Formats: sequence, C-alpha cells, structure tokens
Amino acid sequence: MNKNKFFNTQMIVEAGIMLALSVILAQFKLYKMPQGGSISLKLLPLMIFAIRWGAPAGMIVGAIFGVITLIIKPEIVHPIQVILDYPLPSSLMGIAGLTYLNNKSEFKGYIPFIILSYLLRLVVHFLSGIIYFAQYTPKGMSPVYYSFIYNITYLGPELLIFLVFMGLFWKYLTTILKKQM
Repeated sequence: MNKNKFFNTQMIVEAGIMLALSVILAQFKLYKMPQGGSISLKLLPLMIFAIRWGAPAGMIVGAIFGVITLIIKPEIVHPIQVILDYPLPSSLMGIAGLTYLNNKSEFKGYIPFIILSYLLRLVVHFLSGIIYFAQYTPKGMSPVYYSFIYNITYLGPELLIFLVFMGLFWKYLTTILKKQM
C-alpha cells in the first residue's frame, strides 16, 4: 500500500462497511424524540472508523453519513438547518479519532475527544433548535433552555452508552483498530 495516499483502497472499503453499519443501526432506536433525534448506536461504527483511521478521514466519512441520513429521512426547513442537522454534526464525530497519548491502543486517550465530539454535536443541534425549531418550545419556556434540554436528553445518554460499550469491548477492538499500512 502507498502510505502517502490519504484514502487508500482498504480505507474506502472500510468506510463503506462502516457507513452501511451506521445506516442499519440507525433503524434500531433505543428511544426516539418527538421532533427528531434518537438514542441509538448509529454513530458507533463511524467513531470506530475515526479511531482507526484518524480524525480527518473520520470527519469526511461522518459528513457522508449525514448526507445519507438526509437522503433517507429529510426534514428540511432551511438550507442552513440542513447543514446544522445533517453533515456537520455527523462529521464532528470524527474528532473521536484524536488522542492525547502516544500509545494509541489505550482507550483513556480517546475519552476526552469522544466527549468533545458529542459536546460539539450538542452545540450544533442546540443552535439548530434555537434558530429553526423554536416553534416547538412550550409556552412560557425559553427556546434556548428548551433546545438545550431537548438535545441533551438524547445526546447525553447516547454518549454514556457509547463510552460504556467502548470501555467494555476496547480490548477486543484494539486488534481491529490497528492500522495495517
């Protein structure tokens, strides 16, 4: 394999597999929110891909997943809302591919970046909720408060589920996550 190429054949094939797994997992929701959003494991394959191949590749594949999600189940109220709700938050999951440790086989090095990726996803969905979905805010409640509570209600548990899953299965995943270049 040519180590100088950003995308090689193996990476592209794995990206396709992880995208397919994410689309399948998106169909199985643990909890569905009334105005969109859900708790599922759909982002797990994308984050595993990002950890294996790095943040830049993970962000590109995440953005592709956002576009696929838009095609499958679009909810469009404004062109900027489309970006805020589909490719941007999914691409931010690629940040999970960063680590602060030199030893990339230790899970604890990825935890802050996994949390950061979810926090940035929360910010993007929060802004979309304030700007484009304020009409769903109950009377007497601030759209800012409602958007935050609404989005943290499903993103918080999803993050916890992901961290627990990765923590439990990290030892088994490390053999898969090693780059074979």
